[in-house]
Amino acid sequence: MLLLSAAFVAVIAATLLCVEDIAGTAVTEEFDAALLAETRGLRSLIAIEDGLVEFEYPTDAMPHFERKADAAYFQIWLHDGKVLPNGRSGSLPAGVDLARTESLSRAPSFRDMTLPDGRPGRSVQLSFVPGPDLADQADEEPAVAAYPVDYFFVLVVARSRERLDSLIASTRLAIVGAGAAAALLAGLLVGLAVTSGLRPIRAISAQVRALDAENLGARVAAPGAPSELAPIVQQLNALLARLEASFERERRFASHVAHELRTPIAELRSLAEVGGRWPEDLASTRRFFTDVHDIAGRMERVVVDLLLLARCHAGVEKAQRRPVRLAPLVRSLPGADRVEIEIPEDLVVDSDPGKLSLIVANLLDNAVAYAAPGGPVRCVAEALDARFSLEVRNPAEPLTEEDMRSLAEPFWRKDRARSPEGHSGLGLSLVTALAQLLGLEVSFRHEGGLFRARLCGSLATPGEEPKVLQRFVAYPEPRTE
Repeated sequence: MLLLSAAFVAVIAATLLCVEDIAGTAVTEEFDAALLAETRGLRSLIAIEDGLVEFEYPTDAMPHFERKADAAYFQIWLHDGKVLPNGRSGSLPAGVDLARTESLSRAPSFRDMTLPDGRPGRSVQLSFVPGPDLADQADEEPAVAAYPVDYFFVLVVARSRERLDSLIASTRLAIVGAGAAAALLAGLLVGLAVTSGLRPIRAISAQVRALDAENLGARVAAPGAPSELAPIVQQLNALLARLEASFERERRFASHVAHELRTPIAELRSLAEVGGRWPEDLASTRRFFTDVHDIAGRMERVVVDLLLLARCHAGVEKAQRRPVRLAPLVRSLPGADRVEIEIPEDLVVDSDPGKLSLIVANLLDNAVAYAAPGGPVRCVAEALDARFSLEVRNPAEPLTEEDMRSLAEPFWRKDRARSPEGHSGLGLSLVTALAQLLGLEVSFRHEGGLFRARLCGSLATPGEEPKVLQRFVAYPEPRTE
């Protein structure tokens, strides 16, 4: 508001300065026009007859040239600088001459001066040749070029400019007053406009201030807000929608983690209680330890998957890319013997072999575990220009659009009761996170009774020596950093 008010005041001040200059110039030009008309009237009274200069002016018609108070002045010089007899106004004190210039130009010359009585005044000077054609003489013509010097006269008329200055001062005062009123009005209008414009923002701020984790389903409403605020309201509501979805995912994630770990922990407690009751039964103790080992392994896999997923989401997991032959990598994965593999032997991709094997292993494991009974699982890959495409297909029950959107969510399973044992629901989440880390494109489709998981990436640069994956490690040792 202060900035707008200052801008308005600056514009108004600049405008008023221009108006004041124009008004002052117009008033001065009007004053000069009246002064010049009076000077030309005096000039018309000068004539030369039979070599004699005649000059008479009616004092009763021009009393201001005779009086002492509020007087006007004139003075006439001959070509030789002498004052014309009777060429001084009666108001001009003896021995005092009006100021003049040496120019003989017939163009009027105006100047500010101090009058003999000390008042501020303004004068006009004319150089002319008297004669019968005075009315037709042009003030702009050069005098010396057309007439002998002996015929030249210089006339100076001066009068007080107090009324002119008073008029200019009153005009300036009126302009300043109008400017002050305009600036005050502009400030009030700016204040009202800004206050009115910010009212919707304050309403939006109050609504946002009232939001917390418990009511993220609320949306910001700004009825009557200007169109400039509409994108902000839309983005705020979109942000709230994303936050609501994120919080909901976090709640589901915490619930799923608790559910996945609660069952094996309960099994461990049961085994420990039973083993504690019959410690002398060595056969039962060995069986208990075997079960404990299996349960701990399942828990470890869940924890390792969660840690890897967290590192990918946090952007701290690193990838070591190099050329990798895709066919040997896929055939070395666990469960690959149950999959129909159609991959060219010379297909070499640019990727991190360990993480790429985790991606493909999870895709194959998911396809084998959820394939319809008796349905074949196929893994097909091909080269497309400088990129490759790998697709894992398995017959599956129909999935809804909502199911397809939820596939990559951690711990999501369409039917927990029918989920295969050992599947925690993190496989496709890891596939998505690792694919993003490696710069791969991953997509899921369900069409024609087949579930298709498609992976696309870059081929290796020709000439680089591909590496052969020696063994597949699904759950590497935890990092120490």
